[in-house]
Amino acid sequence: MLEFFIIFLFIFFVFCISELYQILGFRSTRKRQKIIIFSPDDGILRSMIIINFKDYDESTGENAVSLAKEFEKVFNETGVPIVVVVHPFDLRNVVEACPNLAVYCQTADGYTLDESHTKKKTQTGRITPIMLKKTGATGVILNHAENPLVDDEIERIVNDMNADFPEAQIVVCAGSSERAEAVSKRVEVAYIAIEPPDLIGGDISVTTRPEIIEEAVEKVGDNVLVGAGVKTAEDITKAKELGAKGVLLASGVIKPKDGGTPYESLIALTKAF
Repeated sequence: MLEFFIIFLFIFFVFCISELYQILGFRSTRKRQKIIIFSPDDGILRSMIIINFKDYDESTGENAVSLAKEFEKVFNETGVPIVVVVHPFDLRNVVEACPNLAVYCQTADGYTLDESHTKKKTQTGRITPIMLKKTGATGVILNHAENPLVDDEIERIVNDMNADFPEAQIVVCAGSSERAEAVSKRVEVAYIAIEPPDLIGGDISVTTRPEIIEEAVEKVGDNVLVGAGVKTAEDITKAKELGAKGVLLASGVIKPKDGGTPYESLIALTKAF
């Protein structure tokens, strides 16, 4: 009888410890550690697919979670590193629903400063590095053409991220190789993404202008991503041949025009890896 009582106490103890881990948030931390397998933190720049959810009806609110789950299935089935970039309002829900998926926020803010240029003790209405870390993001994109920043803002945000969320992966977007070079001289980030503004959301791929990619790689280095009009595995293969480490996608996979599903579109694109 005593042996059964001891076994019962042991099982109860294990259950209590498990529940305590969940309450304190250790479970979400463990999930993030799974995600960082394709972080460049170890000095290895890995090829990846980054999908910007933007503010499409198909990829915000409840749809953000269901779509992210479809993309997580692609990652689980193929092993190709996939990052989803979601609206700040959807960040927590997507992180919790997709433990094996890297989830970036679509933007971040630097801290509000006081008259002496010191960070204020409290912040209101800002997407700060601390809040991103608490929410479970693994990274952020900055200076997208639809949410541009000046270089001083980029530098301040990157510095704040490095101070309070150094493990975050930062992608800075640039519309030209010249802007990319200027940014790379001011900040050190995981990746710099080249997206010519006139091609964003269109049907003409940036890979049809190979000189843009080649020039960016020459000026910035091997941490270049490319986006704008990328919709096929052939586009991705061409971008990689030109020196890009990966691609940024949006409508081409979220709102495919060929009648297929986002899952089917993304599966087809992974054949380039």
